[in-house]
Parts: sequence; C-alpha cells; structure tokens
Amino acid sequence: MTGKLKRFLNDEKLREMAAYVLFGVLTTLVNWAVYFALTNLFDPGNHPAGSSAQALTLNLSNAAAWMISVLFAFFTNKKYVFKSSEQKASALKEFTLFVSARVLSYLLFDLLIYNIFVFGLALNHGFTKILMNVLVVIFNYFASRFVVFRQRP
Repeated sequence: MTGKLKRFLNDEKLREMAAYVLFGVLTTLVNWAVYFALTNLFDPGNHPAGSSAQALTLNLSNAAAWMISVLFAFFTNKKYVFKSSEQKASALKEFTLFVSARVLSYLLFDLLIYNIFVFGLALNHGFTKILMNVLVVIFNYFASRFVVFRQRP
C-alpha cells in the first residue's frame, strides 16, 4: 500500500488530477453553500415557482455563487493543482485567462443550460444545479490544464 501511494504521489499527472478533483469538490461546495444560502435567504418559498421574482433571485444567487467560487478556484488551482509560480504580469494574464474560461463555462452551462432546464423544462433547480456543476468541472479542467496553466517554454 505504501509503495502504491508513493508511486501515485510521484506521478505528476495523477497528483495533478487528484488535486484538481479535491479542489474541484471544495470549489463546488463553496458554490453550493453560497447558492443555497442565498436562495434560502432571499426566496424561502415566498416567490411563486416560475415567477420573475423567483427567476431574479435564483439567477442572482447563481451569479454570486459563481463569482465567489471562481476566486476560490483560481487561487487553489494556481497554488496547489498546477503549481504555477507566475508573478505580476504573467499572473495577471493567468487570472484573465482563468476568469475568461470561467465566464465561457458560466454562459454555456450556468446561464444557458440552467435556464433552459429550470425555466424551459421546469426541472428542479437543485438537481439542475448539481448537473451543471458536473459539466462545468469537466470543461474547466481542460481549460485550466491546456490554456490557463499550461507549461510555457
């Protein structure tokens, strides 16, 4: 068992993927905690389902959860997952690319698909939120690995 653990920890790709999964789970928990706290705080069942008031509350809660989780994800991915040591201008470029990739995934998944599923197909917003997070994690890994934190010559 100890030998397998040592090999696992010494394999950079496996370590990176495991760290990404771990911090992806933590980022998802941050996202869900903010989202469900805000939806319960601002829409504890008072707005009729499908009303514009409920749509506004759910979308604002989703946006706030996204912003906070993106900041959390950037710093944990930079330091612990991809171990980037870029400073100043290069770090700003990483941050810009990271946020741009997250904006794209937000537009594709959290806004477009979320709204289609919740308001178009009338699926439960909690179930839809979980499904969207799975799709976002997959998309974001590839964007981070191959665009944002790629090894530069």
